[in-house]
Amino acid sequence: MTIRRLMTALMTAALAGTTAACAGDDPAASGSADASGKDLPPVTLKGMLFGDQPKDLPLVLEEFEKRTKDTLNTKLSIEWNPVSDHKQKVKLMMAAGEEMDFVFDAEFMNLKELVPQGAYAPLDQYYNNDAYPGLKRAFSPEFVEANKRSDGHIYTIPFTQYFYDIQVIYLRKDLREKYGMPPISSYEDLQKFYERVLADEKGMTPLALRGVSGYQDILASDEPESRTVRPILVSGIPYLVHLSDDLQTVKNVVIAGDPASEWAKLPAPFSTMKTAFPQYDKWAMWRKYLEKDVLSQKDQKAFFMSGKAASYHGTLSSYAADRKKLQDTLAGADLEFFIFRKNMREMKPQSIGTNYKSNNSIAIPVTSENIDRTMKFFDWLFASRENHDLFEHGIPGKHWEAVGDTGIKLLSESKNYTFPGYELTWNPTLIRMNTELDDTAKRYFEYSAKADSYYAPVLAKFTFDNSGVKGEFANIASKAEPFVQQLKTGQFPDWEDQFTRLNGELKALGLDKLRAEVQKQVQAYLDGGGK
Repeated sequence: MTIRRLMTALMTAALAGTTAACAGDDPAASGSADASGKDLPPVTLKGMLFGDQPKDLPLVLEEFEKRTKDTLNTKLSIEWNPVSDHKQKVKLMMAAGEEMDFVFDAEFMNLKELVPQGAYAPLDQYYNNDAYPGLKRAFSPEFVEANKRSDGHIYTIPFTQYFYDIQVIYLRKDLREKYGMPPISSYEDLQKFYERVLADEKGMTPLALRGVSGYQDILASDEPESRTVRPILVSGIPYLVHLSDDLQTVKNVVIAGDPASEWAKLPAPFSTMKTAFPQYDKWAMWRKYLEKDVLSQKDQKAFFMSGKAASYHGTLSSYAADRKKLQDTLAGADLEFFIFRKNMREMKPQSIGTNYKSNNSIAIPVTSENIDRTMKFFDWLFASRENHDLFEHGIPGKHWEAVGDTGIKLLSESKNYTFPGYELTWNPTLIRMNTELDDTAKRYFEYSAKADSYYAPVLAKFTFDNSGVKGEFANIASKAEPFVQQLKTGQFPDWEDQFTRLNGELKALGLDKLRAEVQKQVQAYLDGGGK
């Protein structure tokens, strides 16, 4: 399957909205996908998500039960973990064998560790299956194939609207206008804005970040990437894999903190650690714009919404809801965004690197006694816009109203139902565009939906399998992750020395064994055609 076929299958659906999925197109669309659903015994499915439970979720669940009492005969009981605790709580839940029917998991959570351990059920049989028409409609064979693991099976229900949710810095438009500044169009403009905040808004933090995530891609280089030097994150630290010019052979693998002689083997700008990671110096320099105790910040958006920060890191998908929330919360406040990756800001083609996988997903523990019933719920969820919109947007007429087939207008009570769709409902065939978005935001969403905006970097689909080095992987991650969290919040002006020290400590935990395993697996991936 070619990249072009995959993108055509998925992104055309995202851009067009797939009006064929509207309720009423299918006699079964708003009921159960299984005609025998009325004979199903009652069941309560237990789920685990993260974040704050929407205030009106009980009303939505009540409406769901009313609509499906004669078909699915299902109730949902969802446990909401704090963002910072979810990863660990899923691990503990799985280790204890606690009963759970579905959990949010992802590559940045526990997926890459728990799938090889056999913790999650394979779900292949439920896709492209006429007995599950909702799943078949929403998850094309290409989409399913892209989200399979290296063993050829799919273990998740993958959620995405576009293949990249453009990262932005949201900022107070009213403050920017108060200072007489033009719209922010560069990092230089942004820094001037932050300096004015420091000077004129006593007690206000210029930039709010979540402590565990830090800057992420903020201040990263916009220079064209190298095809022969590819970054891979293993156990929380960056590895640079150096490939031959024909992309067929792994020449060597260099890890942050390695001696200068190892970096010298790489082509410029990767020939020194400092030039390979130019953002690390900038992170330390911008530390003055963050909270003093940024490491403990668990919800940068809430901090911003309280009026204590002038900007925060987010993604474009939440723009309409966040703007409305800010306007409802702070009188006279308004929101705008700065896209900090230059090529995306300029909407250039082939500017968004992707592996065509979803970043977010639901997995079902193998210990669940309700796997079929759980998948029947998700089949119902994706069977129609009517079903899907109930969970993603809330109760029509109360939280939102439809505008045409694929538009949406948020009503005043929408503030009581802000659901994290990326945890349960996102799908490229069921996107509703907020009709109150300004033209600039609409153009960026349209840009995100175009196949030509994306490209697959070398090694984009490579996935490291830690099953042969579990002990080393876990030990290194436990030591490296707290270090990287401090690095990503600008805590290390002397980051080169700090990385060198860490590298030495990690060698005693098996770093070189992990390095050899990375080289071995990448070479096998290349030898297998890079698929």
